[in-house]
Amino acid sequence: MPPIRIACVGEAMIELSGFDPVRGEARIGVAGDVLNTAIYLKRALGGAAEVAFVTALGDESFSDLMLGVMAAEGLGTDLVARLPGRAPGLYAISLDATGERSFTYWRGESAARGMFGPGGVDMERLAGFDALYLSGITLAILPPGHRAALIALCARLKREGRLVAFDSNHRPRLWAGEDEARAAYDAMWRATTVALPSRDDEARLWPGETVEAALARLAGHGVAEVALKDGAEGPHLWTGGRPLPHGAYPPAPRVVDTTAAGDGFNAGYLAARLGGEGPQAAGQAGHELAARIVGHPGAIMARDRTERRP
Repeated sequence: MPPIRIACVGEAMIELSGFDPVRGEARIGVAGDVLNTAIYLKRALGGAAEVAFVTALGDESFSDLMLGVMAAEGLGTDLVARLPGRAPGLYAISLDATGERSFTYWRGESAARGMFGPGGVDMERLAGFDALYLSGITLAILPPGHRAALIALCARLKREGRLVAFDSNHRPRLWAGEDEARAAYDAMWRATTVALPSRDDEARLWPGETVEAALARLAGHGVAEVALKDGAEGPHLWTGGRPLPHGAYPPAPRVVDTTAAGDGFNAGYLAARLGGEGPQAAGQAGHELAARIVGHPGAIMARDRTERRP
């Protein structure tokens, strides 16, 4: 069988972690929610998949660095546009005593916002892939017209039998308001095959909603499969018109930094499903990968730590 072709559409950013203001030190990395998933997905699937990252970068040295990281991870970069005079966004990670992260962003002029604009990527090229993956951040950073066009393309590909996976990954500051975000997500859920939301993200827009109500709402949009992430509790799964029994998910051995835990889960889950595993086995694979990620600082673990342990 030829390798499955997967397009991951999103934003790549410069990551600052481990900031020490006394010593003036910080670790500099390359990350971004969809990019994190793309990297872990390629690592998990290897030669069984061609994973392309779709975005726009600038024409300066940090963008050169980011492109090199993507290529080193085996990601296809043919659909990475380079926009003159633009630059990538940047974020810094702050951690509390339990390893729970919060972010500070500098992304207002991020080149990724123009990925489908002049000099950017021809959106129709996404129709050549077997599967698409994107997030709520992808939708939020796009101008409204490009956002609507991308959702419409996903809906078309879903009708054609392609896999469309979506994680709402809600960042309130990227939206004009909750009504705008809810409307965009509802439209995107209708264009989605595999839903990969987080319970805390959904609760921000649907406060007080139970797990059962959230699964029913998402299923009502016509998604074929839901993995509703719930932190250390593990995912709540829905497929075949019904919820599946909630599995036993072992806790992470240690928690250093929760950055990219959900992104890693998405990669582990999708890799297992694309490899022929059932939803419950995929849920375990995703949870296991997320549990390893939170034991290390920053979004991207060293490559030798990604392999699934027996």
